[in-house]
Amino acid sequence: MTLTLLDLYNSTATQEWSMYDNDAASDAEFETSLVLAINKAAQEILYSYPFGFRDRTHVIFTVPNINSYEVPAGLIKSDNSGNYCVRLGSKQLKYINSTDPVGAESGTPDSFYIQNEKIIFNPIPAAQSIITIDYITLAIGENASGEEIYTLKNSDDVISVPVHLEELLKNAIISRTMLNSIASESDENFSAYKKQSETAYRLLVKYAKGVGLDKAIKF
Repeated sequence: MTLTLLDLYNSTATQEWSMYDNDAASDAEFETSLVLAINKAAQEILYSYPFGFRDRTHVIFTVPNINSYEVPAGLIKSDNSGNYCVRLGSKQLKYINSTDPVGAESGTPDSFYIQNEKIIFNPIPAAQSIITIDYITLAIGENASGEEIYTLKNSDDVISVPVHLEELLKNAIISRTMLNSIASESDENFSAYKKQSETAYRLLVKYAKGVGLDKAIKF
């Protein structure tokens, strides 16, 4: 199964107390409010925990005498020592404050800083090299062309998640969507969907941790 917006839309619309039609065949039949609610729920869930399936590696091929490059669209990861995962070969580059003086000399980069959505290497690369950046993507899925997307819009847009976690993520998104759609906590349906949402989220986190790790979880 592939987790598409169309599937999420119709599955959410079938939920008890839903006010939407559940027989949409394409995005032309989508109601904007439900699509917005699904996206809000998906982003809240995916951005709330460092799920391993959101890990990416950005590769930069440096050019001599050029020290400014695009940063990946996400959060640069750090290791257990708190150092950012930006490496030239096996060597980890040091993060420096952008207000510190940076010389104009060229050589092999040993540090970097971020400025205006660019990563700046110091010293200025004197030769071609490969720098890798481990990061957590902010993209939530892909479109039909395989391009990363940050909002689900079309019926065939898919959420990027391992197959074995698709049903867990689907349940988490559906219950969170319904919870967010209920206007008041005093509504008689609020507590039921709150419990469903919390349980679905905990199960998703539990089984996303991976085989061999402690999956103990309290309900």
